[in-house]
Amino acid sequence: MKTSLHLLSVLPASFLLFACGGTDDSSLRASTPEVPSASVDASTPDPAAVVCTGGKDYADFDGATLLGLRTHVPAGTDRARLKPYDVLAAEYTRVLGAAPASLAGAADTFGRTAPRWYEEPSIGGVGLQTAYRVAFDGCLAFVAKGGFPDAPNAANAGERCGAMTRAFWSRTASPDEIAACVDVAVVGSAGEADMSKRWAYACAAVLTASGFLTY
Repeated sequence: MKTSLHLLSVLPASFLLFACGGTDDSSLRASTPEVPSASVDASTPDPAAVVCTGGKDYADFDGATLLGLRTHVPAGTDRARLKPYDVLAAEYTRVLGAAPASLAGAADTFGRTAPRWYEEPSIGGVGLQTAYRVAFDGCLAFVAKGGFPDAPNAANAGERCGAMTRAFWSRTASPDEIAACVDVAVVGSAGEADMSKRWAYACAAVLTASGFLTY
């Protein structure tokens, strides 16, 4: 019960982290590429020039071709798509060293699909809370491996949150994203006497963000 109360007390910060990395729906459907700034290296390929080339085309009953109905957008536009359940074990193993044991019992919550079937994953409040609990289990083992010798404070939390976000998201977090992680470690978990759990709460918040849960 105590763990549940603490999970609920710090869960809103994980929602903040999730929102920070999200993408507006309109940008997912944008068909006009952004104009690159003058600071972009000239050797970098133009993302607008990288498009999928269709294979064999098929005509619909009205004569319209299927490829003719396809909207071409710059590479990298279709992002912030949730990772399906079947890849989560490998993803947790990649960043934590092992998949949390509780992940196996969360297949239905994460919308595991039937064999030879695909459905675009979606997530709601229950799914996010489950993701946080699964991440917390894995983060307890991750923290126990070392690298977190001190209790979280304003001086050390920023550095460790920055390291976790970089490792888990494969990118450098923004100052606001790091501040949200620090808030979980220093403020949101302040009532927890176990130092390892305080770091695990922050670690789980990072793993419940879009930087990890989405492509």
